[in-house]
Amino acid sequence: MTQEEIDFIYFKENQLVSVNHLTGRIDVKIRTKKKDVFRYADNVGYLNHDGYERLWCNRRLRMKHRLLFWLYHGYLPIEVDHDNGIRNDNGISNLKPSDRKQNTVAKAVRTYKQLTKEEVKLLCADIVDNQLNITQLAEKYGRSRVQIKGIMGKKYWSKISDQYF
Repeated sequence: MTQEEIDFIYFKENQLVSVNHLTGRIDVKIRTKKKDVFRYADNVGYLNHDGYERLWCNRRLRMKHRLLFWLYHGYLPIEVDHDNGIRNDNGISNLKPSDRKQNTVAKAVRTYKQLTKEEVKLLCADIVDNQLNITQLAEKYGRSRVQIKGIMGKKYWSKISDQYF
């Protein structure tokens, strides 16, 4: 049994109040500083910089989609993939078991599609405006943060990006 599974068992036995597998909603009880006094939190989860939701399990941050998969299926695969590519869509119908190779290939197909020249020009203009961070730009254009950084660093589309930077 892994440490992650131990944390999930602790979470289920001590923190979990309710779970909605269709939507990915988890409600918990949280111990306060006073012994045996709890407060309740609805739909817990913190969005990290990569777009995944995380939550506290046994004083460790864990991926919410992995916990939901484990709660529903009773086992934990090597990888849990979001079928539609939306990282914070944690409904059980969107979560499927995977291995590292399948997950990497699926993400590459989803996120590294070719940009058009017009999209690159608009993206470069947005970068110059400096009103959106890399994560927001990636969401706006439906691309990965790596792709956005590659354009900013002139690794990709250097002929166009040279005109802006």
